Amino acid sequence: MTPELMAAGGRARQRMTELAGPVDDGGRSASYARRHEPGVLDVSHGPILYLDDITVSFDGFKALNALSLTIDAGELRCIIGPNGAGKTTMMDVITGKTRPDAGQAYFGSTIDLLGLKEPQVARAGIGRKFQKPSVFEQLTVFENLELALAGERSALRAALHRLSGPQRDRIDAVLRQIHLKDEARRPAGLLSHGQKQWLEIGMLLMQDPKLLLLDEPVAGMTDEETVRTAELFLSLEGEHSLVVVEHDMSFIHALTKDNPRKKVTVLHEGRVLAEGPLAQVQANEQVVEVYLGR
Repeated sequence: MTPELMAAGGRARQRMTELAGPVDDGGRSASYARRHEPGVLDVSHGPILYLDDITVSFDGFKALNALSLTIDAGELRCIIGPNGAGKTTMMDVITGKTRPDAGQAYFGSTIDLLGLKEPQVARAGIGRKFQKPSVFEQLTVFENLELALAGERSALRAALHRLSGPQRDRIDAVLRQIHLKDEARRPAGLLSHGQKQWLEIGMLLMQDPKLLLLDEPVAGMTDEETVRTAELFLSLEGEHSLVVVEHDMSFIHALTKDNPRKKVTVLHEGRVLAEGPLAQVQANEQVVEVYLGR
């Protein structure tokens, strides 16, 4: 194990909390965390995410206004809408960062998200990818994934740990999935912007989340990287549920063209303005007026 990997231990602990919540608030031990697990995900009734009448106000402004949304298990849902529509606030509520003034939020049929803190939400199986990639640039691509695999082990133990055969196989599989197999030994800081985005998605995948929240994932990417990102997301659909917030309509089209009936949700002023197949929402006069333009 490289000295660089060991030196990254402290920062890794914080980052892994952000990515997948390996430790509880206040630096509590993993054993404490295990005693406060959020429960077992149950999607036997269909939806993996259920939001009902979620309202969030900031100084009198309603960022979310009785928002209701349902995501099915294995679904890839695209969320679009103008700036200020409530997209980021919605993800903040789902991940426990923001508490709503009213409403309900469930992960599966049994896990009440509003009763959980951010690390607990992550441990329940929800991973969030922010717009700006955040990886350990001084470490190699492989080492970044290795740290993500550490899960609830301490950073020091992760640095001293020798990977098993199955663990190496798991990292290799994710490397292929995120198009970085040939970059495994390259420092993450030397990757392109798009490749760093893929690496952070790979770090989330190492934790095997059931629901991925992806915020403007192709912002700043080249056309080729955007196409390959669409391929990546489509390969994840089914095994994972994905909620993709994006402004790039060509990317939305790439994610939905394989299934013209795939739902796209349009948010405006904190609530659902329209929902349905892409062609249907693009033809909606209100959507054209407030977002797409004429």
